[in-house]
Amino acid sequence: MPIKDYPLTPVAPGLARPMLWIRVFNPTTQRGIIALAIVDTGADDSVFPGKVAIQLGYKPKAVTPKKIETASGTVKVCIHKYKPRVDILEMRPDGMPGGKILHTIRNTPINFIRDCDAFLLGTRNFLNKFVLRIDYPRQVFSIRKPKK
Repeated sequence: MPIKDYPLTPVAPGLARPMLWIRVFNPTTQRGIIALAIVDTGADDSVFPGKVAIQLGYKPKAVTPKKIETASGTVKVCIHKYKPRVDILEMRPDGMPGGKILHTIRNTPINFIRDCDAFLLGTRNFLNKFVLRIDYPRQVFSIRKPKK
């Protein structure tokens, strides 16, 4: 940390979003995946696709789902007691993830939502620790820890 002038990711013609390459890792099973996550100022919590929980070795059926409200309506989520480690990765010049870890999020609950394909980094367990600056004219964003 800090993440300075990280390029916005094009998602449609004329539309780009702040997105970070992340590595999600289950320390219990030693399984991990790399994905592109949206930095979502409108999401209270971080949310990952339900199928990722299975890939990481979590057992969604062993956890009682709860209902939460999202921008898309009411959905069922599974929160697992094994909290994954989330590494924020550098972005290479070709737009792919690099090997350097810019920041690590440890011991934070992640909501795994069925029928969801997006990875969202929300305010409660990610953005509330940082200052986010988005510069749309330059198509970059920066994240840093607040000054004390």
